[in-house]
Amino acid sequence: MGWETIMGCRQFFYIRFIEWGVTTPLIILSLGLLASEDPVVIAAVMGSDVAMVVAGYLGSVALVPTVKWLWFVISLIVFAPVVYALVRVFRQTVIHKDDVDRIDLYGKVSLLVVITWSLYPFVWILSVGTGTMGISAESICYSVLDVVTKCVFSFMMVNVSGYESQELEPQREFV
Repeated sequence: MGWETIMGCRQFFYIRFIEWGVTTPLIILSLGLLASEDPVVIAAVMGSDVAMVVAGYLGSVALVPTVKWLWFVISLIVFAPVVYALVRVFRQTVIHKDDVDRIDLYGKVSLLVVITWSLYPFVWILSVGTGTMGISAESICYSVLDVVTKCVFSFMMVNVSGYESQELEPQREFV
């Protein structure tokens, strides 16, 4: 089913963390490839991202409040290099490529990712952290953030072929 009951008889959807552990590194991979970043740097940022998801999971299942908040802080500490890489490192790489369309696209999609990913900790604080948000509201918030982050990101990345296809010569069909 993808969920279990944790302290306080609260439903916990562990499947969410499995999904994040797969999709968020793929988003970083896409951004790194768009920026033409070094594969080692991309892998390091992806590793930091997975560590962030694991720390968030451990914070969510922790029974002792001090341990819960410790894991939350650790996840934020590991999140900082991810944001830095997306905002500074990858951006500098794409700027050095001197492709205006690529720079514009990277600027838009990276801004979308950084803003939406920065909202996830607030949902965690209000739901798992303090318990002021119910499980339904938590699920709705995470679902909206997931749709905006992943679907809008994907649609924006697919549109990259619009300007790249203009560079290709038209294909002629011979019958």
